[in-house]
Amino acid sequence: MTVALLAGLSVCSAEPGGARGDADVICRDGVCELAPAASAGREPEGLAATANPYQNVVPDVEGRWARDVNLGPHDEFVAATSDPQAGVVFFAGNPIRNFKVLALEFKDMSPAGKPLFNVRELYTKDVLRPERPLLVKFSFFGSIPNNGFSYTDPMGKTRQYYISESGKDGSLLFGEL
Repeated sequence: MTVALLAGLSVCSAEPGGARGDADVICRDGVCELAPAASAGREPEGLAATANPYQNVVPDVEGRWARDVNLGPHDEFVAATSDPQAGVVFFAGNPIRNFKVLALEFKDMSPAGKPLFNVRELYTKDVLRPERPLLVKFSFFGSIPNNGFSYTDPMGKTRQYYISESGKDGSLLFGEL
């Protein structure tokens, strides 16, 4: 199950307002897409042929481990009081409406292999502003994500993400629910 969860993660880091090109992924203005097949005229194969477009969306919100950030003025919320706690700092390049911290409980896997969760709202911030990041103290336990966040994107759609730690390098990962 852990392998299925990790395989469902799709994270692309792009410089805000810039472009990044890889052999498989192209990112522009915070949106990442799978690159077309290398040879023209061939049908796309594998992941490129069946990719869910929402799995390639880069959140409008950036997260970093609190230990890696020198924080100035910020807001703070404690999502869980059990140990061990880890701080995650959420940043926004532009004001983000209806930002919520979520508790996730694994429910099942979809037929497509995507994890399904019961979602409970723990905290709501009407607007997450660039000048005032939010530090959230979470408890991470096990290999199945139990924390998340949501917000309303500029198009009015609610986006929900789970938060996970990479088993490879310990980096912070987001995956869209």
